[in-house]
Order: sequence, then structure tokens, then C-alpha cells
Amino acid sequence: MTAIDTAGMPRPSFGVGARINDTVSIFFGRFAVFGVIGIVAGLLMELPSFLVLGADSTNVAAGGDEALLAQNPVLFVVISVAAPLIVYSILTAVLVLVAYDAKAGRGTNIGAAVATAFRRILPLIVMTIAAWLLIGMGFALLIVPGLWLLGVLSVFVPVIMVEGNGFGSLSRSSDLTKGYRWPIVGFIVIVYVIFYIVTLALAGLGVMVSTASPIVLLILQGVVSGVAASFVSIAVAVTYARLREIKDGVGFTDLADVFA
Repeated sequence: MTAIDTAGMPRPSFGVGARINDTVSIFFGRFAVFGVIGIVAGLLMELPSFLVLGADSTNVAAGGDEALLAQNPVLFVVISVAAPLIVYSILTAVLVLVAYDAKAGRGTNIGAAVATAFRRILPLIVMTIAAWLLIGMGFALLIVPGLWLLGVLSVFVPVIMVEGNGFGSLSRSSDLTKGYRWPIVGFIVIVYVIFYIVTLALAGLGVMVSTASPIVLLILQGVVSGVAASFVSIAVAVTYARLREIKDGVGFTDLADVFA
């Protein structure tokens, strides 16, 4: 689709406040759906470490991860990096599509969203690794470059899922975010702060249950990580929708219709 010609017109605002409102309204509008998806995915992200390390996986002080890294680096990468990365990639992709269904007022088709994510699993994983490496290197260079790259690469997952632009998704994300990167960074930071506060509150609950069954703590960790990932994924979907609206004249409903 050809971008709208806006020469001579004032540049539209990204609208951080409106995007926060969209994210919150979508999340709580179908809280049960997003909650269940997030919790299941969160548990799947925590489960490999728990199965290998047992109770030590829920206890940072126990040093189970460090011991496993020293004894079996390959197994450590599989359970601590590869498995959570695959689950996270699929989770983000699914939630992006579910968010568009919710915004368009259409019923949720989780099966179709999961099927679409699996069809695009290779570029999802490869591009997620590439984006994380770039952003991580940016943060290693005194924070600001990392924040900038976070804005540049913020919508590569919706690009893959909506446009089918797999291995070109980072470049496409760069094009879409041009001119709006710092407002996007501000929006994403606010989203993370909101859930950091919630996570701290739940961490207090975790301390109280840490002496109970490790299963209880595993479930709590899965709930926190999964629900937080759900909220962030919705924020990514909202960001992409706004950028497409500004640059291509395509709204939320148009994006949702791709998967109708």
C-alpha cells in the first residue's frame, strides 16, 4: 500500500495518552482471554527450568542456573534461552492478532492466531533473536542507543504477522517508526513501568509463598511473566496500528480484516 502524501501538512501525533488508553481498554475488555493465554504461555516459559532444576529454578539464591551452565552449557541454553524464546515469540504473535480482533469487536479465534504464528515461526524466532541482540548491544552502549533501537524495532512482530514480511521485518519496522521513535519509547517505558509496579506487588506475595510448595511459586512466576507479556504485546499491536494509520491510512479494523 502506498503511503499517504502528507506534504505541507502538520505531522500527526503518535498520541501516547491515547495509545495507553487503547492498550488498557483492549486488555481489560477481554481480560479473561488475554489472562488465560498469558498464564498458559508464562507457565510454559517457566516449566523447562523447573523440570530440570526442580525447586532451585524458583530460588535465585540457590544458584541452580549457574550450576547447570557450568555442568551442561547446551542444556542451559535449551531450557533457559531457546524454549522461553520460542514460547515468547509465539505468544507475542498470537496476542497481536487477538488484540486486533478485540479492537474490531470481533470474536476471538485463538486457534487461527496460533496456526498463523506457527506458519511464521522461523522468521519470528530469527528476527526476535536479531532484535534482542541489537537492542542489547545498544543498551551496552550507555542506555540511550538501546532505547533508540527499542523504538526503531518495536513493531517487527506485527509486520511479520500482518504483512507477512518475515526477514524484512526489521527494515520495515524502521521505516514505520521513523519520525516517531522517541514517543514510542516513551509509550513503551510507561507500559513497562506500569507492570513493573504490579510485578513488585506480586513479588511481595511471592516472598510470602516462597516457603510453601515450589509449585505455587512456579505458578505465580508464570502468571506474572505471562500477563505482563500479554499487556506489552497489546501495546506493540496498538503502536503498529497507529503507525499504519498515520503512514498508510490503515486503521485497526482494516488490520483485523486481514484475518477475518
